[in-house]
Amino acid sequence: MAQNEEHTENINKDNVVNPCDEVDKEKQETSSESNLEEQNNALRNCEEKMKDMKEQLKEKESEAFDLKMENIKLKEKLRQEREIYERETKRRILKEKIDIFKEFLEVLDNIERALLSIENDNNEQTKGIRLIHEQLMKFLSSYGIKEIDVLNKPYDPNIAEIGEAVETNEVLPNTVVKVLRRGYFIGDDVLRTAIVSVAVPLKEKKEESN
Repeated sequence: MAQNEEHTENINKDNVVNPCDEVDKEKQETSSESNLEEQNNALRNCEEKMKDMKEQLKEKESEAFDLKMENIKLKEKLRQEREIYERETKRRILKEKIDIFKEFLEVLDNIERALLSIENDNNEQTKGIRLIHEQLMKFLSSYGIKEIDVLNKPYDPNIAEIGEAVETNEVLPNTVVKVLRRGYFIGDDVLRTAIVSVAVPLKEKKEESN
């Protein structure tokens, strides 16, 4: 009898639910839900931060591209300004050289006229003038100055001026038959144009006279 009572008591103990266990279970469930929500919030925050970072990265890339384009434009502008400066400097230097050498050409013209007037003389004075002429020609040549070859060639207004027209049918019209004043190049540029006599047909000249 006593054994039955003890068995019954043990069964009753096993079937009794501890209220504290229920509370712990609820806490665990609540805690799990809370952690899940926190994780979801953290994930959303991370996604938002990633989105913001991507937007900032795009803005920085756009700024970098704009700066790169500005740098390219600035370099191109500097290149053009440098070319303009160099071109203007060369033009100014060339102009100054032309002005100086033109004065030498005036001296050369005077010496050559003097030589023509004493062409057949062979005294010491004539030799001295010829020597000066040779030295002056060498000096001009050292700076790239050379005579323009126009004689017996078609007249070119870029390198010569017409001083007179000569009636003749011995050469083609518009041919340079005489050089009245020598012209010169300085490098590839015209230092001084030549002054020339140009051939015109005899019949054309007569028709103009009539």
